[in-house]
Amino acid sequence: MNKYIVLFVLLIGSLLASCEDELEVADPTTIGQDQFITDMTTAQQAVDGIYDGMQDVYVAGAYPIMSLGLYADEFAHSGSYGIFDELVINNVPATNTAVANFWFYRYKVIFRANAVINEMESVTGIEESDKNAIIAEAKGLRALMYFDLVRMFGGVPLPHENDLVSNNGASAANVARSSEQEVYDYILADLLDAKGNVADSDVYHFSNDALNVLLAKVYMNQEDYENATTILESVIREYSLVSDYSSVFSNGSNSESIFRVNYSTDDQNSLAFYFYPSGLGGRREVAPSSNLLDAFVDGDNRISLITNADDLSSTYIAKYNDVSTGTDQRYIYRYAEVELLYAELLARNGDFDTASTYINDVRSRAGLDEVELNSSNFIALISKERRVEFFAEGKRWYDAKRLNILDEVVENKGTSSLNTNRQIWPIPQSEINANKEMSQESQNPGY
Repeated sequence: MNKYIVLFVLLIGSLLASCEDELEVADPTTIGQDQFITDMTTAQQAVDGIYDGMQDVYVAGAYPIMSLGLYADEFAHSGSYGIFDELVINNVPATNTAVANFWFYRYKVIFRANAVINEMESVTGIEESDKNAIIAEAKGLRALMYFDLVRMFGGVPLPHENDLVSNNGASAANVARSSEQEVYDYILADLLDAKGNVADSDVYHFSNDALNVLLAKVYMNQEDYENATTILESVIREYSLVSDYSSVFSNGSNSESIFRVNYSTDDQNSLAFYFYPSGLGGRREVAPSSNLLDAFVDGDNRISLITNADDLSSTYIAKYNDVSTGTDQRYIYRYAEVELLYAELLARNGDFDTASTYINDVRSRAGLDEVELNSSNFIALISKERRVEFFAEGKRWYDAKRLNILDEVVENKGTSSLNTNRQIWPIPQSEINANKEMSQESQNPGY
C-alpha cells in the first residue's frame, strides 16, 4: 500500500479546498509522510481536503438530491438523462452511474478522513486537545458518509485507517463487505469517540451540535428512541427558526443553521442548474412531482419556493437560485429538522402535548394552523410536515423508509417496481469487478 500516493492526493485536495489556504512547497510530489501534517496549519488544511471532497456534486451537490428525490415520490424526471428514468421506476441496475458515483465519491471522502486520522494519531508537536479535535472532526465526517452508504446499500466495506489507497480502481480498497449492523456499530463508535471533542467554529464545519443531530438520527434508524431523545435534548432551544421560510436559504449563517456545505465558483453544486429551466440558464432535469405539489395545503407559504406550482409543464424548484456558479450553501442540518425529530421522539414516548408544540412551531412559520398529535396520527402528520418542509433537501426517501411509509410512496408514484430487495441499491458493478474481496455473490439480493 503506497501511502505516498494518497498523501499527495490529499495535499492536492487541500490546495483546492474552498478555504483557499495553501500549503507552500516547492514540489508537492516530494512531500513524504512525515511532512504531510506537521502542525495545526497543515492539519487544518488536511481537514479542508475532506470538505473539498464533500463539496462534490455527487456528495452534497445536485446528484444525490435528484437521485433520492426521483427514487422517492418527490420529483418527476423532466430531462433526458436515462440513468434517472431507472430511478423513477425503482428499477436500478448495478451499472447505473448515479448509483456508482454515490458510492465512489463518498468513499473518496472516507479515505481523506482516514488519512487525516491515521496521520494525526502519530504526529508530534501538536497539543493533545488540538489533535483530538482534528481526529473528532474527521471521524464525524466519516460517520456521515457511512450513514449515507449504509442506508442506501446495506452492509458496505469498512476500510481501516491504514487502508489509504487502492491501485486497482476499487473504491473501497479491496475490503470485503461488513454487515449492516457492523456498519452501524462502526458509525456509533466514531460518533461516540468524537462526541465533545470537536472544536466548534462555524456552520460550514462539522460541530458538536451537528454530531449530536447525526447521532440522534443514527439512533432513530436503529429504533433506539431513548438515546436519540437524550442526545437531541442538548440541541433543543439552542437555535431558533428564521422567521421567513424563504430567507432560510440565503447564503450565510442564521439562527437556524447547524451545518451547511460551503461552495465557491470553483466548487459548484449545480443545484439551481438542474432545477431551473433552460430559459433561465438551467436544464430542468427534474421537476416537482404532482404529488409533492398536492402535499401543500392552502395557505402554506413554503410553496413560494416552487415556481409555477399550478403548471406541471413549467413548474420548477426555486429553493436554490445560483444557476451560473452553483454557490448555494446546501444544508445538511438545520433547526427545523431538530424540532420535527424531537416532536416525533416525544410522541413515541406519549408526550403528545409537548410534541405538538414543536411541530406547530414549524407549521406556524409556514402560515398554517396548529395540529394536535396523538398515537394514531403522529407518524402521518410528522412525515407530511417533513415532506413539505424539506423538499429538495435530500430527505424524503430516508424518511419514507425509516417511518415505514414506502407503500405510500409506491401509491404516489403510480409506476414503480419497488419491492423489499429494491429498498436498497445494488453494489456498483464497477466495484464488484475491481474489488478483489468481492464477487457477484457479494451483490445485494435481487440484483
